[in-house]
Amino acid sequence: MREENDVRIAVIGNVDSGKSTLVGVLTKCVMDDGRGSARSKVFNFDHEQKNGRTSSIGQEIMGFNDDAKQVELERTTSKNQEWSHIATNSKKIVTFLDLCGHEKYLKTTMFGLVGLMPDYSIIIVGANMGVSRMTREHLGISLALKVPIFIVITKIDISPPEVYEKTKETLVKILRAPGCQRIPVIVRPDDDVSVLATNISSDVVTPIFTISNVTGEGLPKLKEFLALLQSRIRTSGLFKPITDPVEFLIDGVYQVSGVGIVVAGTMKSGKVVPNTTLLLGPDKTGKFNPVVVKSIHHKRTPVEEALSGQAVCFGIKAVDKKLQLKRTQFRKGMILVDKSSNPQSTYDFDAEVIILHHATTIKPNY
Repeated sequence: MREENDVRIAVIGNVDSGKSTLVGVLTKCVMDDGRGSARSKVFNFDHEQKNGRTSSIGQEIMGFNDDAKQVELERTTSKNQEWSHIATNSKKIVTFLDLCGHEKYLKTTMFGLVGLMPDYSIIIVGANMGVSRMTREHLGISLALKVPIFIVITKIDISPPEVYEKTKETLVKILRAPGCQRIPVIVRPDDDVSVLATNISSDVVTPIFTISNVTGEGLPKLKEFLALLQSRIRTSGLFKPITDPVEFLIDGVYQVSGVGIVVAGTMKSGKVVPNTTLLLGPDKTGKFNPVVVKSIHHKRTPVEEALSGQAVCFGIKAVDKKLQLKRTQFRKGMILVDKSSNPQSTYDFDAEVIILHHATTIKPNY
């Protein structure tokens, strides 16, 4: 299964609460200038740079060595070189899934929380903004998905003291409410965070960190906590052993010049090595077509195998020379599976739906 030293954390919270800035500060080893210099290092698209809002799922990594100290970045220009340096020099890697805060992109955030199977969620709250409706929404989703949470209050350097105190009080009240039933613990500079890191998965305690991305206040304690977090790969129930037939969930498709089609996603079960033949589907007719895995990348580094629980990329090629793989043929929900599993397409199924809260009547075609 995925190495137990690889922890995946979803970063969620209201728009403009400082999610991308925190990810930039933690992973790029820089302080923010108060005007978004750190977040500009982690955005995927130009329009995100212009309006300062994340509309796609960003992924960044930070590594820790044997002494639980952060692996410093070499000053490189390429993200591939950065990731390769961290992956090869770290004993433990924390992968941040930077999700969207705006209500308009809630579907994308939901996909990140469900499809990318994070071990934990960080809920980011701006100290000067208070607890918004979207913060409550994200908290409710994490609780419903049984993803352990911890909270980071940002912008403590610019928040009026009375607003900051009210934000903390509101969070404590929400966490103690019957819907959450958590014990909130506001982490102080001299607290021992090892107990919190051990007990967070039990869904009893919820640590609350208070930080500033500009002055750096509170960041050393947060990094210490991140270095101690354990992967939930064996306890989450989401992954099967590497001895089971291969099942790979596709969540991204790329056309790479000189390589061809590359699919990114998560290994739900099994083990894949180069030149393995898998079935890709279902296509629009419900068929599964054989493809060969030509190459494998993990954390942007070439590897010789992909194991259950890992997020990897495969360079694939169709076995049938008449079948040309194109990006337009891929749809959400397509998978790669073991050719012995004899997969069948299903057009309808029974589902149990849990409504967290809803304002209008749900009718057919909704």
